[in-house]
Amino acid sequence: MNKSHSLLLLPYEQLTLANAHEAAELQRYRRLTLSFLPVAPQTSRLMATLGLQCEKRLDTLRQTAALLELEACVSKHPFAPPNYSMAQRHFFVVDHSMASEVIEQTVRTAVESKNFFEWLLNTNATPELHQPLVDFVREKEGESRVLLEHWEQHRTPSLMQRA
Repeated sequence: MNKSHSLLLLPYEQLTLANAHEAAELQRYRRLTLSFLPVAPQTSRLMATLGLQCEKRLDTLRQTAALLELEACVSKHPFAPPNYSMAQRHFFVVDHSMASEVIEQTVRTAVESKNFFEWLLNTNATPELHQPLVDFVREKEGESRVLLEHWEQHRTPSLMQRA
């Protein structure tokens, strides 16, 4: 097999994968919004804002699917596999150490999400999907950066208290 050929996904595959991924991201950010509410309302608000961005991306996917006449690929309730890493801990964040750990994992997951959309962009052959995927990658880069900055600001409470 010639390795110079790259994998190209069909539009319905990309829409289905992107929709399922972003729906899972939305669920994750909604869970995180509630998890941080008791001890870190500012972090809870950040997670809620990131969830709203997921909703906008899902709307963009629905609009693009309608343009391509592939609405069935972006159903309102796609199958999302359970996130088992979330099941290993308490639902609510209970202290600073746990908050730092959860935010660190959230940063890693955001970077993985950006990488996923980069992969979709690199496997794209559909002109109608190009700009939305470029936008998603850019948004996910920003999301990762904001989460990393938030984590860096909040991971050392003793330094924050002295300032």
